[in-house]
Amino acid sequence: MRACSNDMSSGTIALPDPSKEKKSVLDGVKRMETKFNKVSSSGKQLGQVSAFGISGLAALASHLVHHPLYTLKSHMMMHGAEFRVRYFLDNIRRSPVRFLYRGLLSRCMGVMPEKALKMQAWNIVGKRLESSNYSPLPKYLIAGSAAGAATTVLGCPSERIMVLAHIRKQGVIHVAKAIGFKGMYQGWRVTLKRDIVFNALFFTIRDVLVDLRVRKSSQHRCGRFERFIAGLPAGILAATVSCPLDVAKTRIQGARLGSKEAEMSTLAVMMDIIQKQGPRYLFKGILPRIYVVPSMMSLFYVFDEAFKQFALDNLY
Repeated sequence: MRACSNDMSSGTIALPDPSKEKKSVLDGVKRMETKFNKVSSSGKQLGQVSAFGISGLAALASHLVHHPLYTLKSHMMMHGAEFRVRYFLDNIRRSPVRFLYRGLLSRCMGVMPEKALKMQAWNIVGKRLESSNYSPLPKYLIAGSAAGAATTVLGCPSERIMVLAHIRKQGVIHVAKAIGFKGMYQGWRVTLKRDIVFNALFFTIRDVLVDLRVRKSSQHRCGRFERFIAGLPAGILAATVSCPLDVAKTRIQGARLGSKEAEMSTLAVMMDIIQKQGPRYLFKGILPRIYVVPSMMSLFYVFDEAFKQFALDNLY
């Protein structure tokens, strides 16, 4: 029960204003209703096709900044104990742009529809759950898991080609021709597991932090910079927890088609790493992963929201 304030100068007791309390509750409900559906100040909404295209542009903008760190991550995870910093730096000195941005074309072709599909799944599942009796936490977990599962559909082949382009130092077209369509989905099971774990944690923690900030804000809103910051601890925790799955995925996707390593299960690959190299190598590449993944996902989320809001306010 909120305490009543006693105004001694007037001799009256000031009771809470019911209209203000009602407005605060309605503001909270409105925030939940629009979380999964961008709405302009005039009530306009984006169509599914427009939202998909804008999410793709946001994905492209965020990935271009982070691709060199993906190159470092792939080499560290694939080679494990055999990774050498000097070898990596020598390649950068010889051909910095070509080496660091190898596999960029395939990844961009994949990351644009992949991230757009991720946001569509997050929004669609989230909106369906809004009318349920679940509390926000399970809603975020379920919607985040759906976003992760949707990511794998297009993310697996583009990541497979990117990893091989990094490791074999071959062009995208050459790699695609060499492995064929079936080879593009090598490692899809471990990719699915990693994407569900990462996205369920990331979306849940990020939106819980945003909700906490909104509740504490007198303006009942959270700025874009604050949203970006909220995504960093969410991404770091999600990237750390899912790192062993990402290492196993890189080993399987980096293996030659039809080889023993390519046919191994996720658990078998992880046990093989533990037995031959030690448990700590399940986290090989964790530093570039927690640098690149949290900042990229957080930046993508902010870009996605900003681009959609801009489109609503200026183009519709």
